[in-house]
Amino acid sequence: MIAANEVWVTGVGVVSAAGPGTDALRLLLARSGTAVERQPCLGGRSAALAPTPPPTGWARRLDRSARLFAAACESAWEDAGMPATILDLDRCGVIEGSSLGPMAGLLAEHRAAGPAGAGMNATRSVRASHLIRFMSGAGGAAFAQRHGLAGPVFAMSAGSVSAAFAMAEAWVKLAFGLLDVVVAGGGETPLDPEVIACFDAAGVLAPPDAVPPCRPFDRDRCGTVLGEGAGAIVLERAEHARRRGAIPRAILAGVGASCESHSAVAPDPRGIGVTRAVRAALERTDPAEIGWIKAHGTGTPANDAAECRGLAAALGPALKDTWLTSLKPALGHCLGASAAVEAVAAVLALDEGLVPATVGTSRIDPDLPRCAVATSIRQDHRPAALLLAESFGGRCAAAVLRRPERG
Repeated sequence: MIAANEVWVTGVGVVSAAGPGTDALRLLLARSGTAVERQPCLGGRSAALAPTPPPTGWARRLDRSARLFAAACESAWEDAGMPATILDLDRCGVIEGSSLGPMAGLLAEHRAAGPAGAGMNATRSVRASHLIRFMSGAGGAAFAQRHGLAGPVFAMSAGSVSAAFAMAEAWVKLAFGLLDVVVAGGGETPLDPEVIACFDAAGVLAPPDAVPPCRPFDRDRCGTVLGEGAGAIVLERAEHARRRGAIPRAILAGVGASCESHSAVAPDPRGIGVTRAVRAALERTDPAEIGWIKAHGTGTPANDAAECRGLAAALGPALKDTWLTSLKPALGHCLGASAAVEAVAAVLALDEGLVPATVGTSRIDPDLPRCAVATSIRQDHRPAALLLAESFGGRCAAAVLRRPERG
């Protein structure tokens, strides 16, 4: 095994359907609440809407998804207490993950352009600012320019594991000394009627009349609900963070990624991608230290079953003594940004020794491998949490977050 630098989480930022900032998210988790509501603007379908950040000058021309991410980055940067005077800006980067990027904004712009044939060819519809507004990764680029970051700044798109892969790539660059600081995460705003129609046609959304709409691991689960949001974490080499006197919010202790190569839209029923990703993430962690698992937990019959089987193969009998929870019923499925939003939630929960509830789940599917689904908020002071993310295309990701020792 190659020795790697320890990687700290020194700042977190989020804009979620719970509200702007970490306080709103912490409150939602503490009361086992949900931000998923029926939305008249979406024909009464349940979804989770995030607030729009104020139109600050440096971000006002960005697409809404990029603005959410830029706002989350700014909050995380402030939370990390970054002093530009001691930073080597050539060794600071940003990695932004999103599945659809500015697609919803682009579709809305196209509809507003008028009848078929006008589209984006209409003079009134074409602006130079569209080159930035509809560019993937614009949020991270704008944030980097604002702070003068001169290291690698780029975007990753890998479906619902986009932000997870962004954080994993950041870990690699930091653990092996290529960079000192990376802001990683993602933003997503998929609540466009045409986008929703596509997911509905794919059979992954809960029916409009389902109550509760999303109930992962429940025997009556019937689909997922979409949500908006953005999350960002400041990841930093521990040596660099110590040198500037920073205190870690958490430690990113390991990452794993895999592809099942099974189906474009369906998980391998055995969950083999989950197994591989989890084993890689746990390479430096004793599974007995894992107090809870933040599952991908979409609430679809196929995903939840495959995920549990993959976890059972990776963890064995330990799975039945490890809390399993999903945040999709509380925050909606933020697609490519979900791993980042949920990673911020995990940092907050881990700090307080809490396991968030899987809101709305009450009757655990007896056909799943035996697992301890947290149907209400729990307390667990084991030092680490395992985070999972999965995506169309068979892509799977896992990460281990560890609570730092307090002196």
